[in-house]
Amino acid sequence: MPLAMHMANELLNLPTAMVTLALAAVAVGIASAIAARKIDPHKLPLMGVIGAFVFAGQMINFTLPGMPGTSGHLGGGVLLAILLGPSAGIVVMTAVLIVQCLLFQDGGLLALGCNIINMGVIPCVLGGWLYQAMLGRRDSSPAWRQYLSAWVACVVALTAGAAMVPIETAFGGRLMIPVRDFSAVMVSVHLVIGLIEGLITFAVLAYVRQVRPDVLGLADATDAAARSPLSGKAFAFSLLLTAVMLAGVVSWFASTHPDGLEWAYQQHKYAVPAELPVKPATPAIVAVDDWQSRWALLSDYGKRPAPLGQTPPCQTTDAQAAAQWGQPDGWRSMAGIAGTFATLLLLFAVTRLLRRRKPAADA
Repeated sequence: MPLAMHMANELLNLPTAMVTLALAAVAVGIASAIAARKIDPHKLPLMGVIGAFVFAGQMINFTLPGMPGTSGHLGGGVLLAILLGPSAGIVVMTAVLIVQCLLFQDGGLLALGCNIINMGVIPCVLGGWLYQAMLGRRDSSPAWRQYLSAWVACVVALTAGAAMVPIETAFGGRLMIPVRDFSAVMVSVHLVIGLIEGLITFAVLAYVRQVRPDVLGLADATDAAARSPLSGKAFAFSLLLTAVMLAGVVSWFASTHPDGLEWAYQQHKYAVPAELPVKPATPAIVAVDDWQSRWALLSDYGKRPAPLGQTPPCQTTDAQAAAQWGQPDGWRSMAGIAGTFATLLLLFAVTRLLRRRKPAADA
């Protein structure tokens, strides 16, 4: 059972899941209303391609330095907040998480509220605020200050979101280990992930700063075409092409190591079985898990082990095969590209709705 920031159903009880789903729905509703009123119209078309880029980026696990045998992946919430604003960032991350949950069974359906809060609301709001507070005026801040602000925001916001996982799990009485032990692993691992995510965010911002400074508020959008090497369409296409390459090819070379928590349990850091860090699932949790496993089109970003609508059989993983790295996988490529365009299409529909609400809000 995955124990990263993409929480599984088993980590929650039903009341906690319902409360967090309701809180997430309220947060996304408020964010949508703010985005419809405040987002720059020139950025609306970018929501889809930036969301597709974040989806693809999250497919690439990287081995964590100083923690051999464990891995992490991009969160992307702070990057979304910087490029689109916190409110639009929350909307985009919600779309990414919905696609991952429903199509690929990446994150539990009952845990969707927690995942939206931990990976969307907290990183976008906290990270976006911290970035802006450190940056000051965008049009007069030097490049080094922008990059430093983004890096610090990534580390702080990602770690804060990760720290919520033990709290949410303990709140429902599901945890079989002390909260402080769970928190220590989550915080330490995601501090390292946050440092690496800061470097990735730095690279993306450096590219955007060179080719479309208006997206970062460094130039007037009305004369961006005259000042920028790339047109708006060319910039969007470059992001989409990068997303397709990440999901379709680079994902072959992603780290096969388990995430930080799975690694900690496998190394017997705590006196509980590696596969069962929480209490046995209730019938409601089991039923939702079964529904997800039957209807996820490409479970775990690969070929379904059973026809759609049937519960897949239990599979045993060959440790040697799992450790292999750099193997082309057509099913994974297809899943990654399908998810990239599913995210793009979902956000295209969302931006259409935001466009319809914007005139009324402006009036």
